[in-house]
Amino acid sequence: MTSMEVWKTFEPDSYYKSFLDKKRRPDGRGLMDARSITIRVGTVTTAEGSSTVRVGHTTVMCGIKAEIATPALRNPNQGFIVPNVELYPCCSPMFKAGPPGEKAIATSQFLKNVIISADVVSLTDLCIVTNKVAWCLYCDVVCLNYDGNLYDAALIALMAALQNVRLPKVLYDSENGRTSVASERTLPVTLKTRPVASTFTVYSDSIQLMDPTAEDEAQGSGEVTVVLLENGSLCTTHKPGGQLIVPETLDKFVTCAKERVLQVNTSITKAITERMDES
Repeated sequence: MTSMEVWKTFEPDSYYKSFLDKKRRPDGRGLMDARSITIRVGTVTTAEGSSTVRVGHTTVMCGIKAEIATPALRNPNQGFIVPNVELYPCCSPMFKAGPPGEKAIATSQFLKNVIISADVVSLTDLCIVTNKVAWCLYCDVVCLNYDGNLYDAALIALMAALQNVRLPKVLYDSENGRTSVASERTLPVTLKTRPVASTFTVYSDSIQLMDPTAEDEAQGSGEVTVVLLENGSLCTTHKPGGQLIVPETLDKFVTCAKERVLQVNTSITKAITERMDES
């Protein structure tokens, strides 16, 4: 074990601060530098849509399964989108086996809130026959390796998988109430918006870190996630407790997040195009 490894093991706080004093992070990035993103779509052949996304070492997979359902009585002309996040012990020792933990539940709720706030998909488009038949899209996001910033990675994976979805044609016989589903999946899901999340960890009043690793999160005193639409307009923010954020700092986060929106959506579009070229 080298002297740096000994220092990191026995005095992690001072080790980490020594990098921040130089406006750097232990992984070599600047304070407002994001990690590289790798996106592949169609990675789960049994799903209607899927993607695998890597943000640095954080790796998540999203698979979308479509099922025929009956619309809710209060929304008879709408379908459903149900996001769910799973964090297993194999992705990080910080997660335990058993029922979903706080992080998984919070991330699932975050995805649901973004879908609603950004109006990503018109639920009426998922209705096949009013009050009779609708699509229910189960969006399962599984973390394969956790190294921080799950919110950003999960939303990228969800958006990429939604753009990869192909649904079969469905015919409804009103006389006997039966539905018939075509064998081929050819119908895409129309996305109204393509939101992008950017997460920041707050270390102190003067030091904030974009796209935090697990180490950054452990050293920070709070997190803020800013979600923007393609045109750079603010969709929503998410702050699960922690240190108070002043308006000037939030404006700084929004400015940095705007630079990332085009990069992420371009990467998703490139992955979709490459998948279409392969097939």
